[in-house]
Amino acid sequence: MAIRTTVVGSWPIPFGQRLELKRYYAGELSDEEADGVLQTAARIAMDEQIACGLDQIMGGEVFAPDFLHHIPPRLDGLETLAPRVTSKGQQGVGRYQVVGKVTAPRGTGHARAWRREREIEPRLDKASVPSPLTIGGGFVVDDDASESGHLNDLIEVVQDEIADMVQNGLREIQLDAPGEAINLVSERETADSLLSLVREPLEPASGITRTIHFCLGDIARKPSIEVQNLRALIPFIQRLDGVVDRVHVESSYSGQWEEHGLLAELPESMQIIAGIADVKSRPAPVTELREKIEQLVDVIPAERLLVSTSCGVGRVPHDEAIRLMRNLVKAAALVA
Repeated sequence: MAIRTTVVGSWPIPFGQRLELKRYYAGELSDEEADGVLQTAARIAMDEQIACGLDQIMGGEVFAPDFLHHIPPRLDGLETLAPRVTSKGQQGVGRYQVVGKVTAPRGTGHARAWRREREIEPRLDKASVPSPLTIGGGFVVDDDASESGHLNDLIEVVQDEIADMVQNGLREIQLDAPGEAINLVSERETADSLLSLVREPLEPASGITRTIHFCLGDIARKPSIEVQNLRALIPFIQRLDGVVDRVHVESSYSGQWEEHGLLAELPESMQIIAGIADVKSRPAPVTELREKIEQLVDVIPAERLLVSTSCGVGRVPHDEAIRLMRNLVKAAALVA
């Protein structure tokens, strides 16, 4: 059986659209005014993915070049303590004070992007949205009661985005959950404390494929923590039996790859997307990727296995992103 290839979400911004897109990112253009350039950029991103030979494409997240950092300015119920400064990387993450009920009167942008992109590409069947915990990673709260309320508010925000996409033909939703992965690997949270923060946002996705993506963050092509393993995630993923249908696990760091055999302990109900192609270094050669896929097939039945990059390629230089994807597709095709 052929090993399928997929993507995480983001894709490099098309060069010819950058000037107009920067105006949109800076808030100089509304969603409506930027609709045309966003559609053109998404068309280019999807065409490049198709040309790479990927089995499953995504819209490229051209509306959100910095993962989730466009979301807080779209929300009500927050005051900006420090805006996001992309040039400062990890040190430039935005900080926001929760001052009331957190709502998204304009949405987070994900459902709007899905409608726009689905109109121009019938092959598109998958979209993503960050988890509530991940969105709220830069939020400041005064007490435990406020924190509980803010997370409940964000669950509603994510549910609304997913419900909108499902109503408009979505067939697979991916919940991006680096916040959960980082908290588990750093031992700041337990599986019990995080379960509802994944289960509840996905409730509107009943009847379609539910996917979750775990990585250790990617800001300026650097992880959020130095501790890197898979063993801290396995108990939590096991608890997601019946909650998700696919789990995408970053597997590119040496500490993660050394433990890839633990993926055999995941529920048989789940398909596994192994993020073996590292987006934070130079593109891995076909031979290296093929070897890893062959080792994965010894652990996971081919019919349950997909391979992908470790995270989105939106922060990877354009030519490197294309080379990385092509190498991954070639490697997957070589594994019988």
